[in-house]
Amino acid sequence: YPRDKTVIELFEEQVEKIPDNIAVVFENEKLTYAELNEKANSLAHKLREIGVKPDEFVAIIADRSIEMIAAIFGIIKSGGAYVPIDPTYPEDRISFMLEDCQPKAVLKYTTESIAVSNEISVIDLQNRDVWEGAPENPEHVNTPNDLIYCIYTSGTTGKPKGVTLIHRNVSADISQFKRRIGVTEKTVSMQQASYSFDMFVEEVYPTICSGGTIAILPKEYAADGVKMSRYINEKKVTLLHCSPLQMNELNELNTVNTVETFIAGSDKLKIEYLSNILQIKEAQVLQGYGPTETTVVATMYTLKKKGETWMTVDSQVVPIGPPKENWKIYILNGNNLCGIGVPGELCIAGDGVARGYLNRP
Repeated sequence: YPRDKTVIELFEEQVEKIPDNIAVVFENEKLTYAELNEKANSLAHKLREIGVKPDEFVAIIADRSIEMIAAIFGIIKSGGAYVPIDPTYPEDRISFMLEDCQPKAVLKYTTESIAVSNEISVIDLQNRDVWEGAPENPEHVNTPNDLIYCIYTSGTTGKPKGVTLIHRNVSADISQFKRRIGVTEKTVSMQQASYSFDMFVEEVYPTICSGGTIAILPKEYAADGVKMSRYINEKKVTLLHCSPLQMNELNELNTVNTVETFIAGSDKLKIEYLSNILQIKEAQVLQGYGPTETTVVATMYTLKKKGETWMTVDSQVVPIGPPKENWKIYILNGNNLCGIGVPGELCIAGDGVARGYLNRP
């Protein structure tokens, strides 16, 4: 994969190649690659003016929207790394995250009331002036080893930890999706995960850096299988990431007819959740597994390839599969490799491993 390139460069290559292709759609709005790039550039120049540099953070607190996507690209084009904060988080969690990451600025696009310290610059993305100004690409200041984002863990075993990822981590993942999943200019990926979860990364970057289209699912549709199914068909979604329970709901409805790749993740997957989906001959079905610390998923298991007939298996347990290319998996007992069939600790290495935890070992 292009180890010497940042995600910014991969995106700008598509802008130059297919400027008039649709990059992102949300409800009745849409942006071409050229328009998305210009919006991101205008914001990037403003962030540069307030001193944003590589490995510095810019927090974003936004409702799902086209502006959310443009702002994220604006942050990484400025040279900084974004910290996504869900506007619906409790006030104390938001305060903790802002205190922990010490952002150079906070970008807001939400109807929620969010308190931010007076010491931090706040940019209101609902102000049209933010999106107007210098439309040209800013000078590249990043290397592949610079930070691209910091996503916080759920904090179920203590305080949330900020996981810091670099451009090279994401470039490796983008390449994997192009090679293994077949993401191209024709791909339409549905964006439904909260941007504060790492599934967002695989919903957006592989497609945007391949010339495809991101279709943002309205939030209220995510918990309604009928509405989600209708949206998928309407937007002609071809790449779909789902939780196993969402997959089960779509499977039971059996009305989705445009999806070519189904990817389940984030929880245990059961074969019965896929009884109808696995009968779609021209669709491929995969399961992904991995923590935020290893760039979304570290392993992938292919249940069914495109054009193949589903062959039933004796086991109802779906394996997590082998590691992605450039990722490594070891089963260890202490520092010793376990033999085949011997239980041990699953350890992950390779190009997907994040730089580390923010302010923590």
